[in-house]
Amino acid sequence: MNIETKWLKDFVVLSQTRNFSKAAEIRHVSQPAFSRRIKALESKLNCKVVNRLHQPLQLTLSGEIFLKRAENILVELDLLSEELQQQTLRTPLVFSATHTLSIGVFPSIVEHINKLPFTVDTQVKIADADDCANLLKHNHCDYLLAFSDPLLDDFHHDSILLAKVKLLPVCQANEQGEAIYQLSQPKSSVPYLAYQENIYLDRVVSKLIKNKGQQVNFNKMLMSPMADSLKMMALKGLGVAWIPEFSLVTELASQQLVIAGDEQWQPELSLRLYRAKKMHNKHSFQEKIWQHFHEINL
Repeated sequence: MNIETKWLKDFVVLSQTRNFSKAAEIRHVSQPAFSRRIKALESKLNCKVVNRLHQPLQLTLSGEIFLKRAENILVELDLLSEELQQQTLRTPLVFSATHTLSIGVFPSIVEHINKLPFTVDTQVKIADADDCANLLKHNHCDYLLAFSDPLLDDFHHDSILLAKVKLLPVCQANEQGEAIYQLSQPKSSVPYLAYQENIYLDRVVSKLIKNKGQQVNFNKMLMSPMADSLKMMALKGLGVAWIPEFSLVTELASQQLVIAGDEQWQPELSLRLYRAKKMHNKHSFQEKIWQHFHEINL
């Protein structure tokens, strides 16, 4: 049976308007052409679907039965079309992340995505933490990879906890493999490699130092928005820097850097994946991806 999709749409509109002229106008065809398409549908079905003698027109019993099937078919076709179009996303899923997270965590997310049974293209926008948050708030990205920040509380209910991450105070080691700067020594003088002001990691470390700073005399040496930059300075022996533990695997294993303070100096952060509020269509491809993100194990 060769029934054209446009005939199904014609019939659904006709069932809603109960008027050939109005239905033809909605479907952007002339009334004679519209009438011929309904007759063609009836010919293929080998039955009448409308009672033209009644005004306003009524559906026949066969028409009532066929209407429900026609509506279901059109919905299924729309969903299938969207799914097929999204199987190979022409527009990549856009992530935003800080430089540190784009290097230390984002590759693991891409690795997870590449294991999915469909093709997904990705793009990452790299900026400082506050700029990344603004990208999410203004729908300039689909997902944000970030540490849990009060500035993102509006998105917290629709985010995924990926991991708990320690922020470790590290510095260069001496010949004995000990930290050249010790946070555990009372009133010791410690050069401090700081994050750029007004970004989340700076707020975390500044709060820590404020709460415990009376134990140590901190001397702020320089500021940078990037953990990797501070890590390089720490490798040069210029001071203590608080670096996410995932960025220190190689340096700690080789003792290029060592931990300068005990647990009280190691704040734990929540690493989360946030999504833009525009992405809440339960039938969308992005929703399928979002459900798969719950399975990520970093």
